[in-house]
Amino acid sequence: MDSPLERRTMSDDIYSRLRDAIVSGELRPGERLRDYELAETLGTSKTPVRHALDRLAEHGLVEMQRNRFTRVAPIDLEQVRDAVALFGDIWIGSVRHATRHMRSDDIAYLSELADDMTSAVRAADVAAFSGALRAIAVAYARLEGNTTRTTVIEFLGPLIRRFSAQASGAFDWAAIDAATQVIGERMRARDDVGMRAALIELFDQVLPAVIDRAEEQALRRGEGADHSEP
Repeated sequence: MDSPLERRTMSDDIYSRLRDAIVSGELRPGERLRDYELAETLGTSKTPVRHALDRLAEHGLVEMQRNRFTRVAPIDLEQVRDAVALFGDIWIGSVRHATRHMRSDDIAYLSELADDMTSAVRAADVAAFSGALRAIAVAYARLEGNTTRTTVIEFLGPLIRRFSAQASGAFDWAAIDAATQVIGERMRARDDVGMRAALIELFDQVLPAVIDRAEEQALRRGEGADHSEP
């Protein structure tokens, strides 16, 4: 018999592998996920597979109807909008509380992360840009000492990354570059008011516009207005 720790470790591994396949688009919306087939393919029992599928459903990546089907969920643009807005709110809250406690070495570390963000934007690298935003937001939460913010950021990550991977053509890199440059400048100046204003611009204007363009592109491709696939 597998121990609880072994089952949990297997479930984590299965979760990570399925999450990455869904985020990248390797597993497409509507594709069926049968626990017995996955267990056979992965060489494990159905129990850790089911635990992994439950977690994916909690993240909005899988939809389930017990005893009927489990399948890859469509991309819900309203859900993405809510996730992006919440991500911004979390980061803004950390800026308000963490900035006054920052030391010189904290600013140096954040500056390195901001440079990574700039490089990702200039390269129009969606995955690197998403990773850079997450890294800076998590850094602020840790500087604040707020582990709950970090947990929520990690929870939102797969949903946002999945959308970003599928909607790379909707990104306005010039607008993103302008917004993120101001964020970097305000960060280095320890200007929490200015940085919060810059984050509001990014998360209330620039990034929602990406979602709007993705929706328009989906409609032009004749995919309907059900927000299921950008």
